[in-house]
Amino acid sequence: MSWFILFNAGFLEAGWLVGIQKSNSLTKIPYLAVAVFSMLLSLVLFSIAAKAKDIPISHAYLIWLAVDASSISIINHYFFNQPLSTQRLLCFFLIFGAVAGLKMSEYNHKGKI
Repeated sequence: MSWFILFNAGFLEAGWLVGIQKSNSLTKIPYLAVAVFSMLLSLVLFSIAAKAKDIPISHAYLIWLAVDASSISIINHYFFNQPLSTQRLLCFFLIFGAVAGLKMSEYNHKGKI
């Protein structure tokens, strides 16, 4: 369950960055409100996932950032017409492959594999 919470925290992290971008230098209050709400909820969910103790904090932070970075790129591609190349997509798959490797090494270290 903490992995699901952590991934949602990463998506919300992307949400506040998009909200800040759309707020036009903090002048459009609805986008600013979305940004602040996303930021706070992202931090709350991250702290819940980190307290669960089944994900090491260093791994949790890397996963949070990986989900955030890939989400922002995909959002920027679809809503702000920024290019999303095959090379960039391949790099995202490598990032998530590394996250899966961290998860597998965690189980291997605990003797579960």
